[in-house]
Amino acid sequence: MNKKLIRLIVLRYFRNKKKIGLISFTSWVSILGIGLGSFALVITMSILNGFESEVIKRVIDIDAHMRITGKNIGYETIDSIKSKLKYIKYIKSIYPYIYSKVILSYNGQESVVRVKGIPEKTLKEIFAVEGSFVKGYPGFKSYTSDLPGVIVGARLADKLDLYVGDTIILYNPSTLRGLYSLPDAKKFVLTGVFELNIFDYDENLIFMDVAIAQRFLRRGANVDGLEIKLSDFNKVSSFKENVTKLVRNDMSVKSWDETHRVLFGAMKLEKYGSLIALLLIILVAVFNLTSSIIMLIVEKIKEVGILRTMGMPSDSIREVFIRLGLMNGIIGLVTGIVIATCLCLVQQYYKIIPLPSVYYIPYLPVIVRVFDIILIFIAGLFLIFLGSFLPSSRISKINAIRAINYEK
Repeated sequence: MNKKLIRLIVLRYFRNKKKIGLISFTSWVSILGIGLGSFALVITMSILNGFESEVIKRVIDIDAHMRITGKNIGYETIDSIKSKLKYIKYIKSIYPYIYSKVILSYNGQESVVRVKGIPEKTLKEIFAVEGSFVKGYPGFKSYTSDLPGVIVGARLADKLDLYVGDTIILYNPSTLRGLYSLPDAKKFVLTGVFELNIFDYDENLIFMDVAIAQRFLRRGANVDGLEIKLSDFNKVSSFKENVTKLVRNDMSVKSWDETHRVLFGAMKLEKYGSLIALLLIILVAVFNLTSSIIMLIVEKIKEVGILRTMGMPSDSIREVFIRLGLMNGIIGLVTGIVIATCLCLVQQYYKIIPLPSVYYIPYLPVIVRVFDIILIFIAGLFLIFLGSFLPSSRISKINAIRAINYEK
């Protein structure tokens, strides 16, 4: 019976607020503020999810889903690993790679870069993302020169004023043996330019054929490791466990997120930092909600006193105003979340909003994740409850006689 009475009082107060001008205005401002805050949170988190997904896609194209590294990995070891892995599902490709720092020289300008040696046949797979290859063609053979070819990032090409067909010199600093010795040097021709819109790759990375890299970097028949691409991105964790059991004990197996822990850690920090910052919008709106509850308490204080004298417990009085605050807050919170989620889903599936051509993707990337929606709802609900509980707990302790005799 008590719960039914509480519900009736809450509904009565909620409806009657429309007749009290200032309280009604403050209530609607708080509802609008909470709605805008939750709307902004869902939109921001979904856009950050979209950009994160695009970055992951490009990083994986360059560095694959998984790496096997170790010492003295020759072609015999490579063939042995491939034969063990060929019966495992979801493997799309396996190829050897070499990674090293070199010095690039062109027209009197030098730049320290990272060279990655890979088989030429993997280039089309690496640059499969639309717009990632901007000049030349994805190959290491030049139609105008007998020199071996290299592919460089767009920022590096702009920095050194490089064009397809230009001849560059690479120096291998690891061959220096003394103060007066000179490093190995070799000429290459530029065959292509890629652009991933990831600063570290576009300015510091170049590709060459793995066989050329072995000779230039003096690796003999060895490579630094193997890169593995899977047909199902979600199978990386389980696949890693299987691969670790099949390779030598001195070999290391790392997934893409372990290889790029710093990059994706920074992106997660940015995402949840934005969540905390935008929750402040809801927090400010909750202050308005608290104000409207306080004003309503002042307006209804005599009625509260009468209810207390009639035997209504203080906990029930508190529950009335908490429920009232929650009703107002949840209306704004749910409305904002629903509208934002609908808009994001439309963009996610129909790609209505385009991006200018300067960006590396033609449309605004948006991904709605259920976990984010639940997190926003729970965080918003907690703030609303806190804003409702504080003034409600004060009124529940008021003396009934003083409440009846209260004069505004």
